[in-house]
Amino acid sequence: MNEFLSLPETLERQNKKLSILYDIALTVGKSLDLKTILNDVLGKIITFIGVDSGAIFVINDETLEMVPVSFQNLSDEIVDDLCKKNVKVGECMCGSIAECDREVIILEKASGDPRFTRESQKKSGIEFYAGLPLKSKGKVIGVLCVMAFTPYTPDEDLVDILRAATMPIGLAIENARLFENTKKDAEERLRYCSFEGIIGNSPKMKEVLAMVRKVTDAPSSILIYGESGTGKELVARAVHFNSIRKEKPFIAVNCAAIPENLLESELFGYVRGAFTGANADKKGLFEAANGGTIFLDEVEAMPRNLQVKLLRVLQDRTFFKVGSPMPLSVDVRIIAATNQELEEAVKAKQFREDLYYRLNVIKIELPLLRERAGDISLLIRYFMHKYSKRMNKNIRRISVDALDILINHSWPGNIRELENTIERAVVIAETDEIRKEDLPIDIATHYHDVRKFWSLENIEREHILKVLGLVRGNKSKASRLLGLDVTTLWRKLKKYNIDV
Repeated sequence: MNEFLSLPETLERQNKKLSILYDIALTVGKSLDLKTILNDVLGKIITFIGVDSGAIFVINDETLEMVPVSFQNLSDEIVDDLCKKNVKVGECMCGSIAECDREVIILEKASGDPRFTRESQKKSGIEFYAGLPLKSKGKVIGVLCVMAFTPYTPDEDLVDILRAATMPIGLAIENARLFENTKKDAEERLRYCSFEGIIGNSPKMKEVLAMVRKVTDAPSSILIYGESGTGKELVARAVHFNSIRKEKPFIAVNCAAIPENLLESELFGYVRGAFTGANADKKGLFEAANGGTIFLDEVEAMPRNLQVKLLRVLQDRTFFKVGSPMPLSVDVRIIAATNQELEEAVKAKQFREDLYYRLNVIKIELPLLRERAGDISLLIRYFMHKYSKRMNKNIRRISVDALDILINHSWPGNIRELENTIERAVVIAETDEIRKEDLPIDIATHYHDVRKFWSLENIEREHILKVLGLVRGNKSKASRLLGLDVTTLWRKLKKYNIDV
């Protein structure tokens, strides 16, 4: 019908089309908060197009879930359905659009389309539906949907506006993601620069932090020793992010977690043709960490043939990729960590002595949690705040009984075990207080057993039994050895239910 419009009418339509697109472009540039942007843009589109409702989904790259970041004028049932269980790419209508990278426009009886798999959408009586992929750099990153629940037929200009609007919306999503990633990186740097997360006022932890501050810019390698869960990687990150290398990569590697036959290629990389399946050159983690820090956790698990290559890196900062005759030079600071006494591994010929001395230039020993009991209450409050915020709960305090149990626990898993315990308690707590009932039963039971074992009454009872055993049950001799008169001894025997 557009060919029959007069010139003024045509110009007016073009002007309106450009106006809304210009308005959308201005909107996406006003903020870096994704939800704010998408809510504003979606509202403008719904009003201009003349539909009833709409939604914008953003794809989570890790889970491939279609997350409904913005939705307007949808029924409570549909909103509840969308938010409680996100569909994934390939599922339902919007997931199909994302997977196929194709728009879907249904002019009538849209709810009857088999691609709508959710009952809430089927029952809602959608008449008109338009779903368009949102892209950035050629990749689908979300889906824009608009709907009408009464008969609605848009002209081609309105559909063109929808298509054109996907470009600035896709750009807004990408920019907001880049901002969030940059913000997270900055927060991580700030966190470790301020030693946030390394909690402790005990003398042993003060010594550790004093050492960390001294060695941040020293080029020497560092060996961090501590049992599992004492915070070795946390300390390594603090060293890196407080050093002159903080703008360069920090790469953490668990030497025990990577199979021995893959560890060499992961650490040092390989060249094309080095072995079957090596179809292209691969950069290793040492090369990726150039200029920064590589953290080798559980270094004692490194095979002896790789210990030789690591020694070479420490000595002259060079290594060979698997299959390459040409050495590569790197400027990498090495921080190693172990939960074993490497001296024993050296004596057993499991760890090279020369490598041990090269790694052990600066040694930082982390205390066990039970050796810094004064820090436990600080750590508890830190983890309470962390997980309350993460789970949107209002846990404000911990009962005296629960705190007493946690302070007196032996913590074989150290800080990691304590953190897991507090996370569980925050999940389970039904009030704003963590109580002893919210703690794992094994920790609470162990506490009561320990208290009972070390009580004065229990110690006295055991001592009386030993003395009676020495004198073969003779109460007169036992009372003399115990420094008690016989009457008092009889009273104690009755109290402790000792039948001799």
